[in-house]
Amino acid sequence: MRKIKYGIIGSGVMGREHIRNIEIIDNAQVVALCDNHKQSINSSLEIINNEVEVFENHKDLISANIVDAYIIATPNFTHIDILRELLKTKAHLLIEKPLCTTVEDCLEFKKIANGYPGVIWTAMEYRYMPPVARFIEEIHKGTIGNLKMLSIREHRFPFLVKVNDWNRFSKNSGGTLVEKCCHFFDLMRLITQVRKSMVRASIS
Repeated sequence: MRKIKYGIIGSGVMGREHIRNIEIIDNAQVVALCDNHKQSINSSLEIINNEVEVFENHKDLISANIVDAYIIATPNFTHIDILRELLKTKAHLLIEKPLCTTVEDCLEFKKIANGYPGVIWTAMEYRYMPPVARFIEEIHKGTIGNLKMLSIREHRFPFLVKVNDWNRFSKNSGGTLVEKCCHFFDLMRLITQVRKSMVRASIS
């Protein structure tokens, strides 16, 4: 069986998580890494079991035309610029959440991605965690009857330390409601099976 060739753009904490997951899939292989942070590249090379091409610039990776699918795991605010270039390819795309950090960038992406032939997927991993997946299954089966109200609260450790602490600043991450709460907005939409017209949230 032919292996799907992946290129990882951004080889930091999340990039390495994707690498580990790809390493356990029989018909998938990371063949390229792209990052201008040498320590991140070196840490990623330590967990890959095959030869890979290394790039400092995503445009060079795209020009090499050696992958079937790209995973974008760079800082949130960089996504839209990279996506503008990737949409010139026909490769499949997996973008770490959030897709973009502003409504304007999301609307631009929606426009320029219209008709794109490849699969485009935003990584919303919470819905696939076994306890959450089971919870969703039971709700949809009607185990509790008709759902009347849904509330989600998360107790978590502080944000992970990342390159140059980029995730400590709202202008880079999009802010807590974008960086973290996008998971919960996704879960609420999935669980209730209703398309929302308005979302309100508060941080305490």
